[in-house]
Amino acid sequence: MTKILLINFPAEGHVNPVLGMVKAWTDRGDEVHAVTTEHYQERLQRLGAQVHIHPDYIRTLSVNEGELDSMQPFFHAMLQTSLDILELVDTLSRQHTFDLVYYDMFGAGELVRDYLQIPGIGSNPSFVLEEAHFQTPLYRKDEKAAHLIEEINERFGVAPKHLMQFMKNRGELNIVYTSDYFQPSVDALNDAFVFIGPSFPKRADQHHFPLEALEHERVVFISMGTVLGDTEAFFNLCIDAFADFDGKVVMATGDKIDMSLMKEAPSHFIIEPYVPQLEVLEYADVFVTHGGMNSVNEAIHYHVPMVVIPHDKDQPMVAKRLTELSAARALDKEQLTAKQLRDTVISVLANNTYRAGIERIQESFQTAGGTEKALRVIDGLIQAKQTQS
Repeated sequence: MTKILLINFPAEGHVNPVLGMVKAWTDRGDEVHAVTTEHYQERLQRLGAQVHIHPDYIRTLSVNEGELDSMQPFFHAMLQTSLDILELVDTLSRQHTFDLVYYDMFGAGELVRDYLQIPGIGSNPSFVLEEAHFQTPLYRKDEKAAHLIEEINERFGVAPKHLMQFMKNRGELNIVYTSDYFQPSVDALNDAFVFIGPSFPKRADQHHFPLEALEHERVVFISMGTVLGDTEAFFNLCIDAFADFDGKVVMATGDKIDMSLMKEAPSHFIIEPYVPQLEVLEYADVFVTHGGMNSVNEAIHYHVPMVVIPHDKDQPMVAKRLTELSAARALDKEQLTAKQLRDTVISVLANNTYRAGIERIQESFQTAGGTEKALRVIDGLIQAKQTQS
């Protein structure tokens, strides 16, 4: 039996991709200890993981990488979260001997690996980004950040090699939840990156969404993810764009929206802070999305063509790759109008080219190897290390 310590970044697009790995480990009798926030506790426990909770400072923040001032509170939250995680790991390490730590590209992963001095496997929830992406100085070592880094070092004897480490944790192996076909510039990467495609174990989250209202309807599904704030103007634009749409329009607004700033929507709209995305995608004919990798992979899984309106992080890169493979149309959020959005959605609905592009990517996912491939290469690494020691 392998004993795995899972360190994840508390956001939908980072937790959901790793659920297939958790299930694969627990299904074969391995022991997974997941360090996460209360929001994801039930989701991981249902898959057989033992869950250990740390405070959630990230969920309440709105982040815009284009505005450096908004990134500093995020950096402080990342550092405080790393400190809390190390405290939890210190306690767990007195009770358990872990064979490996499996950690997200965001957050405390490499610090935990260095503290425990065990093999570290990276979990890469999006495309593997080029090094140039990490050269922008998003974070500043101000007084608060310096104090937190010093406290981490004094208490646990570890320190980040550079500030952007908290955005690009890497392991000896890095499991990537996409295919080499979908990954841009794949030939530039080495064998440390293992492409397995995404997996979608049933989440069975409790919901009261009226899925029956989508049956036998054309469905436009609109979501900008769970992290972005100040989206009221965008969703009002969507209400204008699809006011006379012949079908259903589902809008997942997130829980940061101020509903008092929203226009009154026609009766064919269903507007909720949260919707069961996988279930809604089963009915959707087109998906209007920010281009987060988790959402994109889920849309591909259900063969739903997309209109992508990227904001920050990896989203422009994802949008570009989808358009290169004729799987989506991309729009500029700064120039967006209601007419442009409506016309683009209608054109995607009417053109089978986009669905064919989606199906080619989905075929590459199905042949990528899945969690079985990931377990095989991870087991091989651990066995090789045990032989050497």
